[in-house]
Amino acid sequence: MASPSNSTDWATFNLNLCTIQICPLSLAHVKYFPNLAGNALYLAIFSLLLFIQAFLGIRYRTWGFMTGLLFGLLGEIIGYAGRVQMHFNIWTFNPFL
Repeated sequence: MASPSNSTDWATFNLNLCTIQICPLSLAHVKYFPNLAGNALYLAIFSLLLFIQAFLGIRYRTWGFMTGLLFGLLGEIIGYAGRVQMHFNIWTFNPFL
């Protein structure tokens, strides 16, 4: 597949088909490639903490505190899952939808 030759063609080009060889980094949503190992590590840590916090919250019956922390941890998990997906294609916005 050939890349568009001038700047007006980029507006109609499907960014889901981009690779580092075809599209310039300036068209990506971020200007770097997210580190897969670091983001996967944080995803695993926050996932583990989610289960630990749920267990401790139920055991000690701290419902309000547990709810706040679970929603916060769930937000972190969703964010890092999006960054892991974005490592493979930084030109698409789908990991954050």
